[in-house]
Amino acid sequence: MERGKRYVAVLLVSCTAAFWAACGSSSSEFGPNTGGDGDASNGSSGSLGSIGGGDGDGGASDGGGFDPDAACATSTVEAKRAPANILFIIDRSGSMNCNPPPTTDSATCEQFPVTADSTLPSKWSITRDALKSAIAAMPATNSVGLTYFNVDNDCGVQATPSVAVAQVDATQQTLLEASLDGVQPQGLTPIVGGVTLGYQYLHANTFTGKKFLVLITDGAETCAPEQQGDFVATTVTNAALVGIRTFVIGAPGSEGARAFLSQVAWNGQTAKSATCTHAAAPANVGDCHFDLTNASTNLAAQLNAALDQISREALGCEYDVPSPSSGTLDYDLVNVIYDPSNGPPRTLKQDTSKPCAGGADGWQYSSDRKKIFLCGAACTAVKSDPNGNVSIALGCATDVK
Repeated sequence: MERGKRYVAVLLVSCTAAFWAACGSSSSEFGPNTGGDGDASNGSSGSLGSIGGGDGDGGASDGGGFDPDAACATSTVEAKRAPANILFIIDRSGSMNCNPPPTTDSATCEQFPVTADSTLPSKWSITRDALKSAIAAMPATNSVGLTYFNVDNDCGVQATPSVAVAQVDATQQTLLEASLDGVQPQGLTPIVGGVTLGYQYLHANTFTGKKFLVLITDGAETCAPEQQGDFVATTVTNAALVGIRTFVIGAPGSEGARAFLSQVAWNGQTAKSATCTHAAAPANVGDCHFDLTNASTNLAAQLNAALDQISREALGCEYDVPSPSSGTLDYDLVNVIYDPSNGPPRTLKQDTSKPCAGGADGWQYSSDRKKIFLCGAACTAVKSDPNGNVSIALGCATDVK
């Protein structure tokens, strides 16, 4: 975070009318506490608290439904999952040079100049290595980019990422790792300006699939603190309305910014639970984000776990509806099959009894029938099983809940 009383006027902190024009159709259904997964066609958000859970059923057929090996099936194809586009916004302020607790406590880290034991890992080196591992483990269909705050050893922010969001192939992996290796933390913490420009970049560019911004910081806004309220209420909320969800990781040093970071996660539709604390005060209370400030023994392990959860959530539960090899697709002859890594294949039932983000458990079509969304426990089970597979069978009567 690095202390400082230097406040600057950050350009484009308040989103322009043109940038948020797409928000004109906003409605309450986009609220962060609507439940569900967040992959349904209504755009509602869900809770990260369900990741790694599931009830073992996943909305599967309970017997007597469509048999994945049924003779009526004309074809079965692997479901093509919608890719994720992730922009990491990473704190490179001077305090990231500190050794994490217990070597250096947060109060000592805030003293200037920053002192650290160069023979031990720093908050930056731990963050760098965790990001490398997380990105390397992502599916090749994902696209990832990087940007930093600050960019001038003071309060500067940038509209163009240090590494543009692009598919994670060997070339992109090399660019990402080289960028991370070249960072030398210094300066202040312009979270508001850096994240706002990250939103603008994601919104202005056309990507196939969903858009995510991941904020990683070890402190509070130190360049434009007076703009935090409007940023949370307007900018973060509007980003979610145009399809950009915001994950937040608070490293040791961000204890005093828990409320702010929790509000960003809540309004960014990635709250860890529907009952998490996200009030504006007191400043040191809030638990909707990934709060790693208590990682007093192994920050690396907790950061890797947080990034793994984010990666799984970013996978989503949205799939393209395949076209039949011949003729016209009969939408009443489509079945979704989940083949878990530790059990036999089973059918996920179509459930239109409730909205996908409002209690449905199974799958639904998007309004234009070009996408299939997994809902409820079905989505949770699939996202919790990265080695499982989803396929779509054509030709047999849809197994309906």
